Amino acid sequence: MMYTEYFGPVEGKHLRDFSSQLEKAARKLQQGGLLAFPTETVYGLGASILNEQAIHRLFRVKQRPKEQALPIFVANFNQLRFIASEIPEEAHRLSRLFLPGPLTLILKRNCNLSSSIVGGMETVAIRISSNPIARRLIELTGCPLALTSANRSGKPSSLKAQHVLEDLNGQIEGIVDGGETEFGIESTLLSLVDPDKPQILRTGVISKSQIEGALGKPVSLHPKALILMQGPIFKDLKSAVRLFSTWEEIKLYIRMSPKSKRLIMSDEEMPIPVEEFFLLNDKNLYEGLRIAEWNGYSEVIVHCSPRIKKNLLLLNRLKQIART
Repeated sequence: MMYTEYFGPVEGKHLRDFSSQLEKAARKLQQGGLLAFPTETVYGLGASILNEQAIHRLFRVKQRPKEQALPIFVANFNQLRFIASEIPEEAHRLSRLFLPGPLTLILKRNCNLSSSIVGGMETVAIRISSNPIARRLIELTGCPLALTSANRSGKPSSLKAQHVLEDLNGQIEGIVDGGETEFGIESTLLSLVDPDKPQILRTGVISKSQIEGALGKPVSLHPKALILMQGPIFKDLKSAVRLFSTWEEIKLYIRMSPKSKRLIMSDEEMPIPVEEFFLLNDKNLYEGLRIAEWNGYSEVIVHCSPRIKKNLLLLNRLKQIART
């Protein structure tokens, strides 16, 4: 087992004070290592796009199927021309409003880009993170980075450095601790392969209506956009997740079911006495699932309040998790 070097904690607002740590972390990437670091959504695990061995190892450590393309993170919009063969006007419009930020653009790829990164496809997913640590690491590495979420496949995404260490300690070269991520849920995935027919492939932080407002045209939803793009997301989750609309349904389920160790989640204070409760919000769903894993809860019961039902992003994540 290798040694995973810890860098931090690093404060994004004062990067100059941590320049030596970030330079050392970037050298890990330059030398073909794998490095975990924060983005504005979740922690990512990155490798240099110029190192084919590092890319193959990224798939192996993540336990990610090779046909699933890796997103590429760039430091700024100008770097898109090295990754994409065509940059439509729609991408420029979106960049003025949402980039850097939690929006991933699907564009036609540059033919010089390694096919192993894009899973043999003719398109590429590109991100410009609003997290200053992520952008600075890309600048210091000297090339864009292929990235995937920094968690073991089938487990909840990592929102803190501690989550990454629990999943990947001893398997990667380093981790930059930038504190808790801002949004705690994935980016919106938007295809501009046909700029006249923009399509959301995965719902995320930036909404359909926001994108339509920026582009001044309708945006379609891929049939699977509301349940994520690539099948079950937490297939290895040990705690069964069950969704209920009312507290009365939850009371009845608890009364009629065999006694077990349960965690109740809701964005409302509970009107019923239970042993363990987690106050749910837009950003901490994955944190709650990890708590359930750590403490050996056999079930996670989620009260889908009227507010949660109106929050389509959170509701869709919950529905997908309950399906796995």
